[in-house]
Amino acid sequence: MTHEDLADTVPLYAIGSLEKPERQALEAHLLSGCTPCRTALKEFQSAAVALPFALNLTAPPRGLRVKIMGARAQESPDEAGSPSSATPSLEPGEWMKHLIPPTAASTTSFGWALSILIAGVLGLLIFFSWNTSARITEDVNTLAELQSQVAVAKAKLATIQQQLSERDEALVQTREELQRRLDELTEVKDQLIHREAELDDLRTQLMERGGPPPQLP
Repeated sequence: MTHEDLADTVPLYAIGSLEKPERQALEAHLLSGCTPCRTALKEFQSAAVALPFALNLTAPPRGLRVKIMGARAQESPDEAGSPSSATPSLEPGEWMKHLIPPTAASTTSFGWALSILIAGVLGLLIFFSWNTSARITEDVNTLAELQSQVAVAKAKLATIQQQLSERDEALVQTREELQRRLDELTEVKDQLIHREAELDDLRTQLMERGGPPPQLP
């Protein structure tokens, strides 16, 4: 494998998801003294450790731990029964002993415990990612439905406003027509009063002359 191929496997190694041949190849590459890959591995390991603290805690499915432990239990006999090679294989994390002197004796069980922990974290990350994606999809659908309802409500409101505007215009016209009729009625009333006054004058004049009073038409 080329340096680029090995560098691409560093993130997977940091979370313990590499197959054994790829893991051994990368560890041999790291032991050869590749500074860029060592630096990248430290950064990815730091990010992997910090990832669980950046997530909202959600209870995992009840059967997740049983599945993970069952998968690890099935892998253990196969790897334990494999013939040993001339060069001892390095389990995840053991290659660090060649970089930093150990402060205490390490055992193979520590490597398995670390693998199980990383596998559990990876499973939780996958579950959280799926759960978050489902919630986002549901929220998007809800938002789209609310936007559709708002659009319908706006259309109804615009129709009601148009109807109110038309009614206001009709009411104004009715008021103007009523005022015009009242003015005409007032004018007719004034004319009637004037005619009655003229008729009274004629009656008075006729009575003074001795003739019969005029009758109203």
